[in-house]
Amino acid sequence: LARNRQALIPQSSMRRFAFCFVLLVEAWADCPSDCPARCPAAVEVQSEFVKNHFDIQRFWGVYYEIAYHDSTQPHRWPIRAACQRSVKSQHPGDPKNYKDLFSLNVGPGKGINAVCDLEFNLTQSPGVFMGHWSGHSIFNPNLTDIQNTVVDVGVAANGTYNWTLEFQCKNAAAASGIRFAAVNFYHRKPKIDQEEFDLMMQRLRALGLGWVVDASPGLIMVDQQKCIDHQSYPSLDAKPALCGQGAARDFHAQYGDRTEEEELFV
Repeated sequence: LARNRQALIPQSSMRRFAFCFVLLVEAWADCPSDCPARCPAAVEVQSEFVKNHFDIQRFWGVYYEIAYHDSTQPHRWPIRAACQRSVKSQHPGDPKNYKDLFSLNVGPGKGINAVCDLEFNLTQSPGVFMGHWSGHSIFNPNLTDIQNTVVDVGVAANGTYNWTLEFQCKNAAAASGIRFAAVNFYHRKPKIDQEEFDLMMQRLRALGLGWVVDASPGLIMVDQQKCIDHQSYPSLDAKPALCGQGAARDFHAQYGDRTEEEELFV
């Protein structure tokens, strides 16, 4: 930021800037040469159950991230995220949209929670959603309109979903190549046994998505024990903090129209 812009932004916002800067730098590089030429179609990587029987009403609720390959989540020094959690619910004002209150924790001890108020549009295809991002960050340009696909679920005895495997992919602007690819292992429990994790991995590979977890830096296991020990998960209805669409709206309300620089907070 220019020197005169620094004078206008309070110290608390500068701390937010530093935090978001690291998040965005983490997101810069993705999908090395061992990825396929283009993103597969959603229907190509979904289980038969999801394609034919996915029920959005059984999808709602709280999930803890067990593991991920996702360059938008910081996992290197100086910030390594822990305690990632996804609270999925029907958008209260839009039946064609759902909300994902995604949170992560960084720092020693109880740490600090970043809470992102993500939103996804429902599509005509079961388990296929469209997420929207500003795309104006100078550190991670053009990462917009990312498709999120539920590729498989674990069905509980009562019919709800114990776990979900979710896949995001965006093609590069060029004729070939992938701009972004990610998978998320979500479970209703913050910690699961090795047998259940192995089942999720087997399902993912059987659907042809092993290349995502095999690509550098591989699959990152999430430390949920930190927030279990410190009881430091945010509340299930926590307000957005340091992240997401709410952060952008708060900045706009406090400081006026955003510039390209201020898109760092989106």
